[in-house]
Amino acid sequence: MIKFKCLILIEREVGNDYRNEVSKALVEAGCLYSLAWGIDCSEWDDSVDWAFLEAHDFGDYSEDEFVMTTWHDDETLEEVVEFAKHCTDCSDVKLEDILVLDFAHHERSELIERLYLAA
Repeated sequence: MIKFKCLILIEREVGNDYRNEVSKALVEAGCLYSLAWGIDCSEWDDSVDWAFLEAHDFGDYSEDEFVMTTWHDDETLEEVVEFAKHCTDCSDVKLEDILVLDFAHHERSELIERLYLAA
């Protein structure tokens, strides 16, 4: 399974049930680092933490399975994208693949890609 980091950008309301399902899917898919930015970003951080704990039945896990979570409520979009690119090595696993989940009202994938490449 490919391990990856996930940048979650939230600029619109997302329901609790959906947030929890997405968090569970991220953990099951191999996400090892989750970064949340925007509306209710600390709730996303908690949701991924709970999904990780539930995936391990609230028991032991190996270090290479641990999911690091951060939330970024005081940073700009540019700052969190730069953090995602340069500050997400937290174990022996090099996370080169990134998944961006953008909960916005408009399409901005090109902007996010430009920011990531320029960081």
